[in-house]
Amino acid sequence: MRKEFVYNILKCALSDDADFGVFLQISAKEWKWVFDVMSMHGVAPLVGNALERMPENVRPPKDVLLKFISSSVAGQRSYVRLTTLAEKIDSVIKDGGIKCLLLKGLSLAEYYPRPELRKFLDIDLYAPDASHLIDEKFIAKGMKVDTDFYRHSHMTLGGVLVENHHFLLDVRGRKKMEKLDADLKVMAMEHLAEYEEPGLYYPDARFSLIFNLHHAMSHFIYEGISFKFLVDWILFLRREKQYLVDNQSILGLDLRRHGLMKFAAVMSDVAVKYLGLSIDDVPECIEVEMTVLNPKVVERFVNDLFRPYEPSHMKGLLVERVNNVRRIINASWKPKEFLGQSAFGFVFDKFIPILLGRKFEAD
Repeated sequence: MRKEFVYNILKCALSDDADFGVFLQISAKEWKWVFDVMSMHGVAPLVGNALERMPENVRPPKDVLLKFISSSVAGQRSYVRLTTLAEKIDSVIKDGGIKCLLLKGLSLAEYYPRPELRKFLDIDLYAPDASHLIDEKFIAKGMKVDTDFYRHSHMTLGGVLVENHHFLLDVRGRKKMEKLDADLKVMAMEHLAEYEEPGLYYPDARFSLIFNLHHAMSHFIYEGISFKFLVDWILFLRREKQYLVDNQSILGLDLRRHGLMKFAAVMSDVAVKYLGLSIDDVPECIEVEMTVLNPKVVERFVNDLFRPYEPSHMKGLLVERVNNVRRIINASWKPKEFLGQSAFGFVFDKFIPILLGRKFEAD
């Protein structure tokens, strides 16, 4: 029954046509559990926004309501802080004559009813063939830029981590990732070529579809994903519906070529069954894949959403790597179902990156 509370509160947050009557039966203890789950999954600000529309007789107890409100206020402050920083970065980017994409948090926030409702903590940049110029510009301004990482350099600006991606994926010794990284690079360059002026730009729908799905699937395999990934997916499908319909032939090829179709189908199936996504908002190529899904795989995916959380970053590097390998082996069904690869094969595929890198990271 508790799972139903989570589904219902997210449905209310994602739709203007909410049935608030379902919350009459939630006890104070269960409301506290709902907040803990929403907070852990990074969607408390979004849910807090929905609670403002709730009739008083079905709202959570005052102490829980204040927690949701506090989360929403914190989200607003964080968004202002991050967008202000992005404007400063944009100034540096323009000064260097560079065209650059804003990835992940800030770009995904644009799909939300209000962007400050999407929780994120850092800023990700990607300037194909020009990432080193970004490093040089910030170093010239006296900023400390850490270039020890392979996939990206990073710096801390105003207390915020900024990652400047040299590669989108960890391609070392991994031909499949090299192909995907190269394709994403082409998509990014084609999109940025549409703009005459240098500066920061959001990705287009094609890049966002492939990059964000791969990012979500990687997190799912390495450590599991949160409801925030599903909310991102639902809002993306709704906003980009016409583009996805008009271009679904090439997008379907993209998804199959890069092994993302099955994951897209499972995400969509769960979103339709439990979170109120209309099947009309799902591209036909994904809808067809949904009809051949094994229900047990979907069930395991849902159960994994409610898994007990454990820290993914440990105090010692060796302990962290061992813990990540253990987690992947224990959930061996994930690489098998979505990559057609054994868990041991998946870990071996990352052997070179593990040796060469400082962290065992999701792609």
